[in-house]
Formats: sequence, structure tokens, C-alpha cells
Amino acid sequence: MRARHDGGSSSGRKVTVRDVAAAAGVSAATASRVLSGHESVNPEMARRVLKASAELGYSANVFARALRTERTDSIGMVVPSISNPYFVGAVEAVEKALASSGRSLILCNSGNSVEIEAQRTDLLVQRMVDGLVVIPVDDSRSVPALAAAAARVPVVQFDRVARGALTDFVGSDDAEGVHQCVDHLRDRGCSTFAYIGARPTTSTAEARLRAFRELVGPDSTRDEWILLGEFSGGWGREAATTLVRGEMPEAIVCGADVIAVSLMAVLSEAGVHVPDEVKVVSYDDSGLGLLTVPHLTSVHQPVDSMAREAVRLLDHRRRHPEAAIRKSIFAPDIVVRESTAVHEPASTGGWGARTAAPHPA
Repeated sequence: MRARHDGGSSSGRKVTVRDVAAAAGVSAATASRVLSGHESVNPEMARRVLKASAELGYSANVFARALRTERTDSIGMVVPSISNPYFVGAVEAVEKALASSGRSLILCNSGNSVEIEAQRTDLLVQRMVDGLVVIPVDDSRSVPALAAAAARVPVVQFDRVARGALTDFVGSDDAEGVHQCVDHLRDRGCSTFAYIGARPTTSTAEARLRAFRELVGPDSTRDEWILLGEFSGGWGREAATTLVRGEMPEAIVCGADVIAVSLMAVLSEAGVHVPDEVKVVSYDDSGLGLLTVPHLTSVHQPVDSMAREAVRLLDHRRRHPEAAIRKSIFAPDIVVRESTAVHEPASTGGWGARTAAPHPA
């Protein structure tokens, strides 16, 4: 029998379950059970049905099956930016967590836009996904779209939380991560600190900034050493260019690896040596830190464990829609690399005494 790949018969008619059953020599009911994934079918019959299905080019109507079973075995995920390696790692972790149960992931990129985020969440709900994993764009403006989606399907917020949307949440302890950064730098002898991060419009940006301010008092930092923009390489470069024009602190805490990598490039271009003249620590441990020279000390978040928990919470919410909201917070761990190593100072100017030339525009 010659295989067809367009879901049609030799006469142009769409292949049906009855056609598959006839080709396999089984009843239509048996063929339907096999194609629907039921396990209570004789293995030999199941093999024949699947073989006939492949040869005929049978294509199941996913939406019709979803109406019968009330599930599509697919989960939607919306992330702020697929250019950020941390978010890419989160997507891979969720997809891996779903694969063990035979489910698939449908990914959408919101491009850091609340309007696009709302469009994508609505689209995924219309596509009848069984649930949504969302990394929200904004702490408050993402709430309406998340609330609307949660009224129709299970929703788990991941990494960031828009607190006005009553959904389950999985994240890591941002304050603890920053605490580990500052403690580590103090153990390395640092006493003056800069912070380069994002404006506090997301829960992660707000929590990391707040923790830094609480841990590093006015005697250890300056207003001009706290630079806030966005989680991007472009902002890291802009902020670093501003920083090297003045007196440097002994240590810099970055709110994300995408910021730190660009910052370290500017420091190198300006002749500021890491870690001899300034130590740099970051957040996410996204893999970017292994591309810098020296390698970047960064806070690791257990993304694989977080992803498995997100899938578990989606499944629990599907079975128990009226259950209390659950929040799962995981502990981060700092991964120490060469950007915070203790070396002899490279110049005689002393700690914090260097005034670097501005980076050319």
C-alpha cells in the first residue's frame, strides 16, 4: 500500500477512522481507541492500526478530539524575550518536564510588550491548550491578561509574579540570591558596591533592587552607582559606560547575566581589570558567564526543578480548580568563578581609586 502524506485518499476524500480500521482489519471502535491513545487494546491490533494510519496518511482532528476528551495534551508558554538565555533555558526545562508525559509545548514571545502578551495568552487559550506557563512582562499591567486566562484554563506564573493575578506561582528567592552575592563580595574584601539592574516594574527586578538597598547601606554605595534600566545587553553597555566615567566601586552586582556580560566588555575596553580592580557578580547563571573573560560569578536558579513544579501545579489546578493558590519558592545558589577571584591589584592606584576614561561613543 502506498503511503499518502496529505491526509487524503486516492479519490481526494479525507481519510477517516473507518478507512484506517478497514485497512488494519479491526473494528472502527478499536481503531478509534488506538488513535485516541487508549492502552486497553491488544498490542498486535494496535500495531496494525498505527501502521495503517501511517500508510494512509491519516490526520486526526485535534480540536474534535479535544472537545471529546476536554484536553489537547499541549501547554502554552509566554516569555518576555526569546533573546534572553535565561528564558530560553526556562522554555527548555518546561518542555522537558512535559515530554515525560507525552505532552507538547506551544511557545509565544511577548517581546516585552504587555499588549502582545495579552494577545498571545488569549490566542493560546483559544487554541484550547490545557494550561499556561507565563513569565509576565509587568508587575501590574500584566494582571488583566493573566486574570482573564486564569478564568478559562490553569495558569502558573514562572520566575516573575504579577501579584494582582490570582494564579499559582513558581520562582526562586531573589532576596536570598542577592544576599549571597553581597556576602560573597564582602568575604572577598569588598566594601563599596554598585548595582546595575532593571527598573522595578517586575517582581524580580524589584526584589533584587530592594535586597541590595537593604544589605548595602549609604556608607557602602552612592546614588550614581545604582543604575536602573532593563534586563538587556544594551542597557548593560550603557550603564557600564556611565559607571567607568567616574570613580569605581570595589564590586558591581548585576541584576542579570545579560547585563553583566555587556558590562564586562565595556570594563575591558576601558582598561578596568576584573577581578583585580573591580569584582563582578551577577544573577541567573544562564551560561553567558562562561563566555566572558574572566568567567562570571553568578547566582544559579534551579530551573529544571522549577519547571517540574510548574507542570505539577498545572496538573493539580486542572484536577482541583477550586484549590487554594499555591506558591513554590526555590533556593538559589551562587556559582563562584574568576570574576570575583582574589588577586593582587593590577595598578598602584588602590581599590576604588581608578578614574577610567569614558568609553568612546
